[in-house]
Amino acid sequence: MPIRTCAQCGHAMPKNASAKRKYCSDNCRKLASKHRHSPQHQTSPTPPPANEPSPQQPTAPATYRDLLEVSRTALMRNLKDPHCPATAVAGLSKQLLAVGKELLEMDREKEPDPILDDPEEMADGIEDEPFDAETI
Repeated sequence: MPIRTCAQCGHAMPKNASAKRKYCSDNCRKLASKHRHSPQHQTSPTPPPANEPSPQQPTAPATYRDLLEVSRTALMRNLKDPHCPATAVAGLSKQLLAVGKELLEMDREKEPDPILDDPEEMADGIEDEPFDAETI
């Protein structure tokens, strides 16, 4: 059986020490606590390197269409990945089709409907005859 050692000083643990015990004495435990809480060991957030450009905020908020396009790009990239598991292909394809349908629907909404927008323009040159009930 290997001999357990103190995490602070490296001395052997007492024979009656529990399995959870890390330090051989109270002094080692207190020293370890002081070292953990000393300013030398506390990490401060490092600023980004000066040579990297900082991420710029987008000029306009992202729209639902932007989100769909990003999703479509990510799904296509994952499908083309040779390490994509075969079990994921069906789900990714289904999601890609759904995103594509939503984008197509958004494009259809943008196109003006000539009948609804200006029905008189569609009826140019067509004259409507008056209704005569006796002809029936």
